[in-house]
Amino acid sequence: MNGFDYERWITSMNGLADRLVAGFEEKFGYPPGENKVTPATEPVPDGVDDLPAPLAEFYRHVAEVSLPDLQNGYFISNARHTVGGRDGRQIVRVEGALTSDLVTFGADGGGTHFALGLPDGAPVYQLPPGAVDRRGVYDDWDSRVRVVAASLPEFLTALHDFFASEISGR
Repeated sequence: MNGFDYERWITSMNGLADRLVAGFEEKFGYPPGENKVTPATEPVPDGVDDLPAPLAEFYRHVAEVSLPDLQNGYFISNARHTVGGRDGRQIVRVEGALTSDLVTFGADGGGTHFALGLPDGAPVYQLPPGAVDRRGVYDDWDSRVRVVAASLPEFLTALHDFFASEISGR
């Protein structure tokens, strides 16, 4: 995580969010949701230090990300939710073309989840919707789980760049 400027990222993302909601209701006919990156202002909750180091570092700077009006939406859960895990499971298992343990930390509004590889917190995976069995295992026999970034900072940078391109295309 060395070198990633969280303060700059938060400021820039919130500037993009301000631009997104300006004139939103007039354009779309309904009010925007609450689009923002919330900086961390309190100590991290118990269990954060048990997360992969890149994610623990993220939560020392960012409380959560909520961008419901950026396409289908993009969300990075708060630390307490991530520590509690998806459906009560902090670690999920992927079996198939990729077999690995992962920790989920975010989602888009269409049912796709984002997860970090364990134990090092890399790479960042995109987990397809509807591929989870009753045990919480993701079925990847059809190879739909894919790497979307080599690291969490790379994922955050790509999210920023995508957001900026969406705003400039409005």
